[in-house]
Amino acid sequence: MKPFYQKLVASPTQSVIFYNEEKPHFTVPWHFHPEIEILYVVKSSGICYTGDGIHRFTEGEISIIGENVPHWWKSDNKYLEQGEGNGIKALIIQFRKEIFDANFINLNEMRGIRELIGKSQRSIQFKGKSRKILGDQILKIFKLKGIKRITELIILLDMMAKAKEFDYHSSEGYSRMINSYDFSRFNSVHEYIIRNFARPITLQEISEQANICSTAFCRYFKKHTGRTFVTFLNEIRIGYACKLLIEERYPVNIACLESGFNNLAHFNKSFKRIFHLSPTEYIKEHGLNEKVIRNYSDVGVIALNDQPVL
Repeated sequence: MKPFYQKLVASPTQSVIFYNEEKPHFTVPWHFHPEIEILYVVKSSGICYTGDGIHRFTEGEISIIGENVPHWWKSDNKYLEQGEGNGIKALIIQFRKEIFDANFINLNEMRGIRELIGKSQRSIQFKGKSRKILGDQILKIFKLKGIKRITELIILLDMMAKAKEFDYHSSEGYSRMINSYDFSRFNSVHEYIIRNFARPITLQEISEQANICSTAFCRYFKKHTGRTFVTFLNEIRIGYACKLLIEERYPVNIACLESGFNNLAHFNKSFKRIFHLSPTEYIKEHGLNEKVIRNYSDVGVIALNDQPVL
């Protein structure tokens, strides 16, 4: 399934969309739109797929997502269950870069915002103390109306441009793909991986998604992402495993299986390559107590079958 194009409709009096979203859970699937999006997750948690990246989001998450970048915020299962107090809350600002006149955006004083808009093609997740500062500014904006909202939005973008604590959601290679002629084919491959990473995916199977032979696909994928297909697939799987380990309290061996690995030694090696920590060390880094940690094990090998899988 390709990401669907989402047409956002502003009122005749709005150039920028300000949306206070309160509902049981995030409902919009894999999608994109020409508007740049600022998202402040006031209440929710889950997994975010943005471009070719995957990360865990929790309350307080603040991100800026560039124009036409496919994304999908998927709430945890607890938000899918009906019950009092289970709903999510998010503050969303969406605007097109064209709201800034060419002469205005090219002012020296706008350099930081100009660069931020360019960097947003990789999508940015703010971290640390920056989240609190930016969150307070977003809350301030939503209490205002009219031109005051716009002036405070410019201040918010300037604050984002100056923030030092952030991570990129997507790779540089993927951001270059978004506006290229080949984006549709590459995105179909990427979306297929997102949908199926928890099960074995053969090289022939994924090559068919791109309508090219296996050998050509390996070159194609490396060219566009700077990573091999297997490396990319493992990164997606490890990202999902982190959610299972920290949020769902899964034992390491079960998280290994549920995220698509068929060998615990391979899982441990891949995990350490990405985070420079073993799964157990990662659990400790996130402050779980010793009683919980003793229920985890990252020693040994699980061999599910004799067939090599990706």
